[in-house]
Amino acid sequence: MSAEGKAGLYKVTGVIERMDMDEKGRFKRSVEVSAITTSGIEFTVMVSKAEFNKKGVDELLTKEAQELEAVRRLQK
Repeated sequence: MSAEGKAGLYKVTGVIERMDMDEKGRFKRSVEVSAITTSGIEFTVMVSKAEFNKKGVDELLTKEAQELEAVRRLQK
């Protein structure tokens, strides 16, 4: 995963692997990816360990950053 998102839309600030339990008591692994948009909005996405790959995470972060920036523009 690159430190910079598409066209500088976001920057990854942290990646943490988590271990949680599901409703049946089974362990599940996930990855928490934190980022900040170009305007300074901090956000986090959770991705299952099985689905954690560069392309998928980049798409998820890009989508979230675009939505956050669109909402921020409504404030102006």
